[in-house]
Amino acid sequence: MKSNKAILRAWMLGAAPAALLAITTPAAAQQVDENPQAATVVGDVVVTARRRSENLQDVPIAVTAVTGEGLEARGYSSLVDIQQMTPNLTFTPGTGGSSGQMSAYVRGVGEYDYIVTSDPAVAVFFDGVYQGRPFGALTSLMGIERVEVLRGPQGSLFGKNTIGGAISVVMKKPTGSNTGEADLKVGSYDYAQVRGSYDMALTDDLSMSVSALGRWGDGWQELESGGTKGNTDQIAGRAALRWTKGEFDAVLSVDGYRQRQNGAAGSMIAFQPVFFSDMYSQFVEPCCTVPNDIDKTDVTPMLNIDNADAGSATLTLDFPAFGGDMKSISAARYSRVAFARDGDASVTNYSGDRQDITSRQFSQEFQLSHELFDGKVTTLGGLYLYHERSRQKTTLVTAWGLYPKLIEAGFDPAMAAALDFNVAFDQTQETDNIALFGNATYRATERLSFDVGARYTHEEKTFDQSATRIFAQVPLIPGVPSYTLDESWSNFSPKISANYEFNDEVRGYAIISQGFRSGGFNGRPTSEAEIGSFDPEILTSYEIGLKNDLLDRRLRLNLSAFYNQYQDMQVVVSYPIMGGVVARTENAGKARIWGIEAEGRFIANDWLSFEGAVGYLNAAYEEYFSQDPSGNILDYSHLKLKHTPPWTASLGAVVNRRIGQFDTTFRVDAAYMDEQYSDTQNQPLLKGEAHTLLNASVNFRADNGLSFGIEGQNLTDERVIKEGYDGAAFFGFTEAYYNPPRRIYATVRYAF
Repeated sequence: MKSNKAILRAWMLGAAPAALLAITTPAAAQQVDENPQAATVVGDVVVTARRRSENLQDVPIAVTAVTGEGLEARGYSSLVDIQQMTPNLTFTPGTGGSSGQMSAYVRGVGEYDYIVTSDPAVAVFFDGVYQGRPFGALTSLMGIERVEVLRGPQGSLFGKNTIGGAISVVMKKPTGSNTGEADLKVGSYDYAQVRGSYDMALTDDLSMSVSALGRWGDGWQELESGGTKGNTDQIAGRAALRWTKGEFDAVLSVDGYRQRQNGAAGSMIAFQPVFFSDMYSQFVEPCCTVPNDIDKTDVTPMLNIDNADAGSATLTLDFPAFGGDMKSISAARYSRVAFARDGDASVTNYSGDRQDITSRQFSQEFQLSHELFDGKVTTLGGLYLYHERSRQKTTLVTAWGLYPKLIEAGFDPAMAAALDFNVAFDQTQETDNIALFGNATYRATERLSFDVGARYTHEEKTFDQSATRIFAQVPLIPGVPSYTLDESWSNFSPKISANYEFNDEVRGYAIISQGFRSGGFNGRPTSEAEIGSFDPEILTSYEIGLKNDLLDRRLRLNLSAFYNQYQDMQVVVSYPIMGGVVARTENAGKARIWGIEAEGRFIANDWLSFEGAVGYLNAAYEEYFSQDPSGNILDYSHLKLKHTPPWTASLGAVVNRRIGQFDTTFRVDAAYMDEQYSDTQNQPLLKGEAHTLLNASVNFRADNGLSFGIEGQNLTDERVIKEGYDGAAFFGFTEAYYNPPRRIYATVRYAF
């Protein structure tokens, strides 16, 4: 007999999609009615996916949108949790020991490394501002209006080019309502969270909102030497001023974030002695033992850190100009992070690395929109300017202390220096991006409209690096103590779409679009031959979709199908060499990705509703030849793209009832994710197994603004690999990062 977990997995993969298509609504628009006093129709969702406010059902783009209230109702504590409700969206934890890095894959597109030479393929925008280094993002504050996940290339409407998709977080603007809310959340692993927000009127024209967050808790991974990894210690705040006068609207917002934590939880899952571990064991101290429990590990103090400081300021102006509407978005952001990983999972200093990254970015975006010919034509033109300067200092630990021991033992200094792979990297990258973009919507008839858009991007990058063997104090690459590289790339990306309203309930669309991500530099060269750059990548996407409001608007069912052709896809690979590791970004030749998506919501009656989503991905390299350090040509065309689970699915049920003096909401959500590889080279040990996460909550709301509830996350305690690193050939070990275990929370909230 199958286990309960196996039955649930099979149901999610087989029966759930059929049920969704028959009775629920996967939401390429998603819900908006999160009120327990639910209506008997699916409510409208207003989004700005096309940089203007529209009903999501009218937007010819595959978008998942969820309100701030919807995030709270699901118990999501971070932006990454939205992968549980969004088809073909996967977030991966950073492999460097950071809990704050947000690395997203949309429809199989998303290669991103924490190194400063890598740019996100799926961009995160906060109030329209691109986050170049998405560390320390304010994703847990109160005051989020909605989150939109746009799938596919986004270039003709957004300031920064993004090849795989965009995740747009929209914060609530101050309204002068003189209202506020606060909550307290406590739960597993001594977790405690305090949040508050208030919106106030300062004058008739000036309003202000403030919000603050503090959260603390132990980690789920115990250290044998005491303490935990993956703990929580964060404070954050945001303030926004809004001045309105007639048609002039100005919003100034500032925010700050501070994090002081131990390293993110990670596990050494396999170890086989190699040359370096044998040398370390012989001359320094014994190494290494695989922990017998993924919830237990150990770490050295120098590699046990996950700190972040970040702040930003944004000024958004909206006003009439040149016969249309002008919007200006000026933004500056600063972040400083320090994080580390301990690869050997012990108090020895055999292997690991520490990153200290400081980043400053400035951006200016202008948008000018018009409605022409009695509203038949809507246009938007934009100019985008972006500058970023990021500096990264890396301390690479490999058999720490071996060099002085070899010198003591009488080894030749030159030979000992060649074995000193404790390296201090110091690298800086500056990026300048300028782009012109535009989009025009032409309403040919009452039911038929066309969108035509395009983007021209020019990007320049300058990269400086030095690398020194720490103990030997000689350059890592003989004769190359430092070097400077600079490159520039230009691209023109078009888009065309058609949108047809078959009737008041059914709309269809078709899109052809192109996306671009600029090239970059190899940030980890170990020989002079590896110093250089990689090429830009191009993605051409074809998509059709249907958006349906059926059964007198009780059923919303949105469907899409897409085909992506990937050219010069940027991938990260690593190879062992004698005395080191080659890790580089290279261009795979060609890849193709196709799939289908369904989302929706079904209102059964005034107290019961369902919602869910299904996504399918078929991703493969059509041509991928790599070359190892010895010059051997390797055919990787048969491999699977990493982080591309064939199936993702979610299903949720919500019950709203009046019980005594309380409006009561019961909610159950299940999210299925198929198996997937965590690395380019498809290491079997790093394959994440198919799994289902089950969450549930109950919430009680009184008429006086007081509410309280209990929620459970990952109730079946599923533990699967979400990311990993294969260092077996050189270091001897393989590392993996797992999803958190079961957690239970209680929350009390007061709105006033």
